[in-house]
Amino acid sequence: MEAFLARAAVFFSLAFLASCSLNYEQNAAVESQAPEFTLRKASFFRYEDNAISFALDSPRIEQFSSPPVTYVEDADFSSYSSDGDMEAKGRCSLLGIERQGGASTLSLYGTVVMERSDDGMTLEGEAIKWNTGTGRVASPLSSVTTLTRGGLVLEGKGFSAKEKGREFSFDSEVSGFIITDDEGEVSGQ
Repeated sequence: MEAFLARAAVFFSLAFLASCSLNYEQNAAVESQAPEFTLRKASFFRYEDNAISFALDSPRIEQFSSPPVTYVEDADFSSYSSDGDMEAKGRCSLLGIERQGGASTLSLYGTVVMERSDDGMTLEGEAIKWNTGTGRVASPLSSVTTLTRGGLVLEGKGFSAKEKGREFSFDSEVSGFIITDDEGEVSGQ
């Protein structure tokens, strides 16, 4: 009889341990990481003074509140001047948008292509960061970025430039070529 009571006590102890409640604190942390909202097959347009200033198309956009960040999958985007002329366009596999005050930091990943209309400059790479407040565009020191402008094609690591202007730099491993026309001028410029 003692053996039966001992087995019964072990059985009920195991049943009691197995029926313990879940750790709801852990589940709360998982829930806080869920997006605030998700948009599918989304098109976004921003207007300023009744003129389009920015357009974005994506099959999926997720907005998180803490920290305030938006992730955009397979993003196609365009920015426009106050006259409504397209200034720049681009695409990337993943776009992260972090807002700080009035500025945003855009982190572009995957196959990234950004093109400026005014001078025909194109940037291509696997990772590019753009701070809209400072106007700085940069890529990591370990990532190759290709710059094309007219007949100039350069690639290197650690690309950095200002959004507006013609100055740019590479930190290392720079190579490239210039295509000139018959008179020694760089073609396309």
